[in-house]
Amino acid sequence: MGIVLASRSPRRKQLLKKIVKDFEVLPADIDERTDGFATPREYVGAMSHRKAKKVQKIRPNEVIISSDTIVVLDGTILGKPTDREDAKRMLQAMSGRIHEVMTAVTICFQELVEEFVSVTTVEFYELTAKEIEEYVATGEADDKAGAYGIQGSAAIFVKQISGDYPTIVGFPVAAVYHELPKFLEANNTWQEAKKARLKATLSPIQYQVTQENGTERAFTGVYDDFYEQGIYVDIVSGEPLFSSLDKYDAGCGWPAFTRPISKVKENLDSSLGMLRTEVRSTQANSHLGHVFPDGPQDKGGLRYCINAAALRFIPVSELEAQGYGEYLKLFR
Repeated sequence: MGIVLASRSPRRKQLLKKIVKDFEVLPADIDERTDGFATPREYVGAMSHRKAKKVQKIRPNEVIISSDTIVVLDGTILGKPTDREDAKRMLQAMSGRIHEVMTAVTICFQELVEEFVSVTTVEFYELTAKEIEEYVATGEADDKAGAYGIQGSAAIFVKQISGDYPTIVGFPVAAVYHELPKFLEANNTWQEAKKARLKATLSPIQYQVTQENGTERAFTGVYDDFYEQGIYVDIVSGEPLFSSLDKYDAGCGWPAFTRPISKVKENLDSSLGMLRTEVRSTQANSHLGHVFPDGPQDKGGLRYCINAAALRFIPVSELEAQGYGEYLKLFR
């Protein structure tokens, strides 16, 4: 389980690096329109949450950290300027006045989510038209909420601040430093509870295969010699995996498919003294089996050798009723 920063901001990357040695950066592009939110705090929290959840769809088994920052003047959100004239307007509006900078942070792993908003007040000196013009001309304001970056040339605009300086930069690193260990501890507790739930709901062989990377004995699985029309989903999460249309008799003793019907994860497996490609489900991270390059050449040449214990079969007649209606088109 790794950590992913859902941001393209170099400043957030630098700040997170102070407390986390290794992490992946994966930006999230979201709809940032401000309409429909009761307060600026609600808005900034929702933007951070959206970023985290978007990246979580790509990295469902990693800890995601996202953040969003806004500038608020008289209760109005000042986002990134639409152009340089807009940047000048924002800076003139904040000249000689106090505004707020709000940075929301979301930390999530699967269903577990921790969120908070850090607020710092900033007071500007009176700014001259020349100072505003020269600053905007540098281009520094172009991609900044509120049209300024306190860590850059705009530092000379700031008379005083009350609160956390990194919040203004865009990432309250001290708060994250204190919240992340608590989140990871809660995650460990949650994982243990999840493990107990799975042990209670799965059969021993289903748990051994999906959670402990086990393998059922050849020719013992319920779907080995089974060819009814329908799809196969993850026994843990229900995510769609394979179709009966791609199933064939490979004679290996396990259900064999030429391809999956949705994205699966493939990892190098060096266990048992050999190199193989392991197949895992994307959402639940269940161990499914392995893929080999000895499948039917006219179907792509791959054989997905899958443990029946990792699968649940849904017949065509029940696809709609069980929420998989979109897969009916495969059988028409």
